[in-house]
Formats: sequence, C-alpha cells, structure tokens
Amino acid sequence: MWLQLHDGDGFPFFVNMDNVVDFRWYEREKYTCLLTTAPVAEKLHRLYARESAAEIMQMIKGESRRSAKIAVAS
Repeated sequence: MWLQLHDGDGFPFFVNMDNVVDFRWYEREKYTCLLTTAPVAEKLHRLYARESAAEIMQMIKGESRRSAKIAVAS
C-alpha cells in the first residue's frame, strides 16, 4: 500500500508501506523515522516524515478499510 506523507519542508512524497519494517515518532524533533527494506550502502534506508506514527497508523487503517470495501464490492 502506498501512502502520501510529507517531508520536513512540507513537500509530499509517497512511500510503499509494504517495504517499511519499522517507524517511530521522535517527539523532540517532531518527525517520524521510517525504516525500509530498500538498502542504501547495505543499511536500511531511512525516511523522515512530518506525520506522527499515530497519524500514519490511522492512514494505514483507513486504507485497509477502503481496500476491504473494494474487495467486497468486486
């Protein structure tokens, strides 16, 4: 599933959440760090988003519900 998130400057970017293995909110810095399975120099790739981990979870749940409704309607 793809989600649209926003970088530190507010610009949108899209993340394939199927490749994200972990994400966590950093309160002090006010960003969420997402770790993906796409390696960069043999390390997990890090992405940083303005959305909180709780907001991202709500987006995932909403997208899952939407997908389930589409599957039932098909």
